[in-house]
Amino acid sequence: MSYSRPAVGFNAGSSCRSSHALMPAPPRKKILHGLKSTLKRKMGNSLSLLNLSQINKSFGAETILSAVTLQLQPGEKAGLIGPNGSGKTTLLKIIAGEMEPDGGAVHLARGTSLGYLPQEPRRLADGTLRRHLEHPLSHIFSLQEEIAALEKEIAAHSAGQGDPPPELLERYAVATARFETEGGYQVENRLLSVARGLGFSEDDLSRDLSTFSGGEKTRARLAGLLLRELDLLLLDEPTNFLDLSALQWLEKYLRDLTCGLIVVSHDRFFLDRVAGYIFAMDKGTVKSYSGNYSEYRRRLELERLSKDREYKKQLLLKEREERLVREAKADERSKRQARSREKRLAKMEAVGRPAEERRFRAGLNYSGRSGRLAVVFEKVGKSYNNDPLFEDLSFEIRWGDRIALVGPNGAGKSTLLKMIAAEIEPSSGCIRLGPSTRVTYFSQEQEHLDPRLTLLETITEASELDIKAARNHLGRYLFRGDDVFKQVRDLSGGEKSRLALARLALGSGNCLLMDEPTSHLDLPAMEELEKALADYPGTLIIVSHDRYFLRGLANRVFAMGGGALRIFEGPFEEYLTVQENEPVMEKGQENQEEAKKGEKRRRQEEHRRRREEQKRVRRLKDEQARLEKEIEEKEEEIGRLERVLSDPASYGDHKQLAELGCELEGTKESLSALMERWEEITARLEDIHPPES
Repeated sequence: MSYSRPAVGFNAGSSCRSSHALMPAPPRKKILHGLKSTLKRKMGNSLSLLNLSQINKSFGAETILSAVTLQLQPGEKAGLIGPNGSGKTTLLKIIAGEMEPDGGAVHLARGTSLGYLPQEPRRLADGTLRRHLEHPLSHIFSLQEEIAALEKEIAAHSAGQGDPPPELLERYAVATARFETEGGYQVENRLLSVARGLGFSEDDLSRDLSTFSGGEKTRARLAGLLLRELDLLLLDEPTNFLDLSALQWLEKYLRDLTCGLIVVSHDRFFLDRVAGYIFAMDKGTVKSYSGNYSEYRRRLELERLSKDREYKKQLLLKEREERLVREAKADERSKRQARSREKRLAKMEAVGRPAEERRFRAGLNYSGRSGRLAVVFEKVGKSYNNDPLFEDLSFEIRWGDRIALVGPNGAGKSTLLKMIAAEIEPSSGCIRLGPSTRVTYFSQEQEHLDPRLTLLETITEASELDIKAARNHLGRYLFRGDDVFKQVRDLSGGEKSRLALARLALGSGNCLLMDEPTSHLDLPAMEELEKALADYPGTLIIVSHDRYFLRGLANRVFAMGGGALRIFEGPFEEYLTVQENEPVMEKGQENQEEAKKGEKRRRQEEHRRRREEQKRVRRLKDEQARLEKEIEEKEEEIGRLERVLSDPASYGDHKQLAELGCELEGTKESLSALMERWEEITARLEDIHPPES
């Protein structure tokens, strides 16, 4: 095993400066830089910033990494993704030198300076936030002190009516030139920019780090890394504990950095904006894709379709050759052909059946349409210990609204959901639910889960399911075999989220409240939840920091902050555009003209919602018609098979009878699945347009 790395720390010859401190390169230099990057990638390992070769790592009998090989060129930014437990954090620790691989080689370019943000909380040095942020800039502050001392010395010579020695002036010129080159004149602005960007106020700079919460300490550690001069930056879930504005700031800052970056994140929107490559981990291996996360998903789907076609093509070829061998005649020529085909079949390299991704299947029961108004707030306020969280909130949530509830941490988003769910009372005002509104609630804290119970007991106590049905229900959420006998307290964060979703699916409602439902879920699980929520026909209110998740689900945005609520009538993606381009709107500064625009947007959204409903109805009716046609075809096929099986002429061929029997059972199963889907589609159509009584 080979393991080669430089010392981690500041390197004066390296460059990882944000564009906040660098002048933009002229177009010609940018073109040359792009040509050099392309050349470097083509030349391979010799110019790589990072090169991993055949990395292996196991914990006991469990293999985590198997022959992992990847490269990162200077300045490239890559997202490291994979299911929970796939080894992402382990790989980062190996690259950072915090963990030794069992085999393989880690090579970093000579003189590389590296910084690592771990996911787990770690102790910070004593002192204030300012002292912590000044530490990576200590070389600049040392220069500042040296320049101040030289200026005093020069002033002393001038006061004595003597000229300063040339060597003193030379030292002063060198120090000031270096200070300017190192960005010394912008150092204070740079420090404040990073602190504010990550959500710290100027008052926070004088606070002692020992008083910080876990989330604040993680942000402080990230800020310190961003202020360092690095060649390679490793970030493990850096978006945890960041609100929307801090996320947007971090995206821009990382895009502007010139150093290499590997970031582990479940935030697909973040990966789309920052990453130029995706390293996808699965079953101990890593595969590299160029492009951002959306491009990776597109290429992954093309790969899946290609493998599926190859598998089916070989299957058909194999069946054809085997049939021709079986049906070969008794003459010598036919026997030779049959033997030749058998040899070809023996030499044929089998294409394995494409592995199906192990995903849970979320199901959300719907109790039927509510009235026009689902939830009404009238001058609602909430205070804790006479300290108001928000006041005078008045709004209406209509049936079918799909609301993204956003805002900084501590703005009161979870509190608002709990009040709708009647879990806490408002301090003032009135909350009314529509007469046929039935609320189901997914809590961020998952306090409804009893840590002492097993998974099986959790489901049986919350429902009337028997043991077999409860196990089947848990199986849909990837809890199989002896997993169902685990206690809730022994589950990981992702497993608890899946169990909470399984418990939620036992209820039935038409107004669904989701408080950070994607927390701890891996990317495949998030995508399954998205599909379930996209198909949910009722009213939906979601609190989430995951913009990719919200982008396809929300048609209204409720932005909380500063004790107030601002309502944006339109899709979440439009809200993001407005929020980025007109930050003043985030602060709730509204006027009469803005109110008119809001009303216009509301009418446009209502019209768009009606069009979407019409499209959804058309799609459902088209699918219903297609299903009816397939059901008719399956019924005809079942009738044909039953006639053949009941024909006495078929009784002599036992092998054919067995094959026909299997085919009949398979067709009946297909018919049953089609009927189940047809009933589901019909029920959804009736929910949208109830039949007249």
